[in-house]
Amino acid sequence: MDYFIPLPGTNTPSFTSSTLLLPQPSLSSLAQLACDLLVHTYGLELVGYLGLRDHVPAVGGRDGLRGEEEKEGVALGVEVYTTPSRSLTLVLPRSPVIRARRPHYLDSIKRWIAECGFKEVLVVAGTDAGMRGDSGLNAITPLRRILPPSGSSSPLSTALRSISPSYLDSSPSGITSSLESASSSSRIPPIPHGGLTRSLLLALRDSPSLPPTNALLIYTSEGDASSAAHLLADALAYVLAPQFAELESRVERVPVQAGEEGQGDEKGRVRWKEPRSWEGGLLGPALTREARGEMFG
Repeated sequence: MDYFIPLPGTNTPSFTSSTLLLPQPSLSSLAQLACDLLVHTYGLELVGYLGLRDHVPAVGGRDGLRGEEEKEGVALGVEVYTTPSRSLTLVLPRSPVIRARRPHYLDSIKRWIAECGFKEVLVVAGTDAGMRGDSGLNAITPLRRILPPSGSSSPLSTALRSISPSYLDSSPSGITSSLESASSSSRIPPIPHGGLTRSLLLALRDSPSLPPTNALLIYTSEGDASSAAHLLADALAYVLAPQFAELESRVERVPVQAGEEGQGDEKGRVRWKEPRSWEGGLLGPALTREARGEMFG
């Protein structure tokens, strides 16, 4: 079985010079939820599946928007979406990597990225807000960036600098390690409850044949993550604006109010479309009512 599997009846698309967006299963599933908003609001195209042998098996009905006709087919563990011109490729995992398959996953995704010729990589994940130190608690945003150690600048890294402090400057509270003796440009502090995020970043840094890898982290905690998912989606739409430019006509924008939390630009903030799965799942109103009844009833 190939690592990338195109949709039945289609050929493997070219990803050359595309920006690769890699949300990671992590605390609150924030990275996946934010990318759900990108998929359904911008209408990204499903082109195939990736690394199904490495992830916990998962299958379900295709998600969609309320009021739209339900899509035929099934959703599998890891879906691959693109913009029409392939300027952006989104690998969206619906399940975590099997523990025993982690080395194979890291080796395979490195090889796939190198073979496809991606221009750059952006890894996105949540991390435990309870582990923030003083600098993290005092910051006005829960977003944190990790940039390539080379120090080279790109539109993506410049945009990340403009919206978030560096994660490397403030290791999680209470954690000290030999990382302190390494140079600040090469070390990556622990990422509590970040899943495989740190291992993936280290793996993607160790080969000169791989493209520059950036990361955007968000401090979060368990619970209703809808507002944080919208904030993270705002940030991704902002830093990836050049890749989404061809789809701008598909989105509706609203003005950003003074003092409002979130990221927008002169065009305003995207009005996000939440998929049907949010209504009955972790973020659904029925579950929220039940939780409140148990807590206060």
